[in-house]
Amino acid sequence: MSDYAPLRGLVKLGPWDAIPLSAAGEQLAVLARRVADSREEIALTDEDGAIVAVVISPSKLEDLEEELALTRNEIDRRDGKEPISHEDLVAKLRSDE
Repeated sequence: MSDYAPLRGLVKLGPWDAIPLSAAGEQLAVLARRVADSREEIALTDEDGAIVAVVISPSKLEDLEEELALTRNEIDRRDGKEPISHEDLVAKLRSDE
């Protein structure tokens, strides 16, 4: 984390590094590159300090989608349903959004 330019307004909020939306907007390019390169998550907060979104890297999102797909497929298999291919399951997850 020390290899990255500091983000103004970044604080620790529970398990998250968090930054107010107003500060994030001014530093969006730096924030996006940092998240993409480091695979860390950064929460965005509103004016009341409540988390309203979390920025994650595309590769981390793909990993999470894959884990969810595998878990859903395992649950379906245990429930006696016919498992479907991983690719079809990921496509189904994405279409449910």
